[in-house]
Amino acid sequence: MTGPRSEPSFGSPPPPGTAPESTIPGRRPVVWAPHARVVEVLLPYDPGEEPEHLPLRLVGADHPGSWGADVDLPHGTEYGFSVDGGPLLADPRSVWLPDGIHGPTRVFDPSVFGWSDAAWSPPDLTAGVLLHLDIATFTPGGTFDDAARHLADIAALGIDGIEIAPVSAYDPEAGPAAGVRLHSVAQDLGGPPGLQGLVNAAHQAGLAVVLNVPYRWAVTDELGLDTFGPYTAGSQPARPRTRVDDQLAATRAAQAMRPRTGQIPLTRPRTGPINLSSALGLQGRRRPGQGPARIGSGPTVRTDAAGTRINLDGSGSLGPRGFLIDNAQHWFHTFHLDGIVLDTPALADRAQIPFVQELADSVVHDGERAGRRYALYLDGPGLSDRLTSTVAALLLQPGRPENMAMMRLLAEHLAPSVRRAARQGPRHNRRSMRRAGAAVVEDITRMPGAALVVPWADDDSPAKALLDLDDVDLRASLLAFAVLAGTPLVLDTEHVPVVPHTGDEERLGAWARTLLAIRGTHPEELEMPLEIRASTDSTVLAAVRGRGAIVLNTAGSLAALRLSTLLRPVEGSITSLPPEAYRLHAAWEPGATRLVGDTLTVPPRMVAVLRAD
Repeated sequence: MTGPRSEPSFGSPPPPGTAPESTIPGRRPVVWAPHARVVEVLLPYDPGEEPEHLPLRLVGADHPGSWGADVDLPHGTEYGFSVDGGPLLADPRSVWLPDGIHGPTRVFDPSVFGWSDAAWSPPDLTAGVLLHLDIATFTPGGTFDDAARHLADIAALGIDGIEIAPVSAYDPEAGPAAGVRLHSVAQDLGGPPGLQGLVNAAHQAGLAVVLNVPYRWAVTDELGLDTFGPYTAGSQPARPRTRVDDQLAATRAAQAMRPRTGQIPLTRPRTGPINLSSALGLQGRRRPGQGPARIGSGPTVRTDAAGTRINLDGSGSLGPRGFLIDNAQHWFHTFHLDGIVLDTPALADRAQIPFVQELADSVVHDGERAGRRYALYLDGPGLSDRLTSTVAALLLQPGRPENMAMMRLLAEHLAPSVRRAARQGPRHNRRSMRRAGAAVVEDITRMPGAALVVPWADDDSPAKALLDLDDVDLRASLLAFAVLAGTPLVLDTEHVPVVPHTGDEERLGAWARTLLAIRGTHPEELEMPLEIRASTDSTVLAAVRGRGAIVLNTAGSLAALRLSTLLRPVEGSITSLPPEAYRLHAAWEPGATRLVGDTLTVPPRMVAVLRAD
């Protein structure tokens, strides 16, 4: 346990009731311990020496149950807390943990880093496209610095930003499901300075940065947070949590955010979970010589067991709520992030004021004060993989009417679900609402690789089977539907190779650039409804939105289609375009995809993009 030896002085106590400048993690030790009689800061020097004990005081009425120091500790100082004379404990809001999640906390001063993004204004993420990066597996080195070297390549694809897999520190032997320090940044990825450097470089490249926060692993018994206070509830394992349980919890959490933040109510119901099974023939399409799909290192373990959860509605829940709100502010302020992904089932509660509502309000006010637009993405099991799972089912079992019916059902509800979370008032015009506050984004579409490296990924995830398919044509078709028919989108590096190594990967990269350019040229169409048409044998799918149409031949043979039949306007529709207005705009296999007169020819399991410009 080494670190800069410091001689901090806690000085004389300030006037009663004076609170720390901020409860966001910083240089001043502050901890919530409502039932403690004595809380001390321990300053360890050498492993064989007794650490120095410095008592804390109760902060005051503004922060009930919180104990704090009166002065800041120097950057790099190592410390821990002792509750009622107990052993050294890591700060529950530790940012820097070089010696592991159970070792001392190292003080991290965010102002040490020299930011150069003062003029940064993020793109509109409410309909944007992110590329998911698991820092640990994205590059051979597995660090933030290594990932930063590829930001220019990512920006050249036409991507709006990157979504980072959870970066919080955990015990590598026990795995992240045994507990993470929610405010921390893993040392082997580059630690807090590395994340600051990556975000700064991303902003310089014109890319927003969104972080997936691992709320499911934030208050496990192994972390010992209950030594400080009632952070946890329901510590005894219960029945296994199902995907339906999580979806219901996510829906309740999303609904709870609407009343207080001035958001637009949504009335569209959600569809249920869509699961692929062995009946789709996935085993027969496994890559030659390959075992189960690679999940990679990091937070990709089964986490669907209902056990310890965050105390958001029980006795003493004020502390855990403040802990999580501090965490959101921490990511936005310390690391200049542009958005976070909320695992809404893990944050669901039955309090009179649901926590996600309180969190959204806090982020709104934070964004208004900072003059920034922050994005809150709502996600969870079985929510963001619905479109890709449905299209994959169509491709793997062509001609099944029930798959086409599922696609029609999904299209009725799959539209950008965005609620501006900025307050209404005379001083907030439309422009200011766009520039400051926050936006709550639902109905995300994740590509399979982006659906695996999330805290709620489990053994039943359809993404695992999809990534196991060595079929570039299927990947290209899946990518086309996700980009042109999807909602706010999170791509993966399996379908959008950043640094291609094979001819197929080069083709996929070029195809992704083409599709993203089409999406970016017609952003207004993302707000329009998606209409599904199908051939009589249910082997050809056409998705029509605005002046564009995607035609997918799911069969194993060439399809010759009459547009006058496939794209015939819906009876009584005043927005449908005549079939003769469409022209072939892009195709995965342009040499074999042709539109001659009224006849469109599409190769097997491939896609054609039409425009009526």
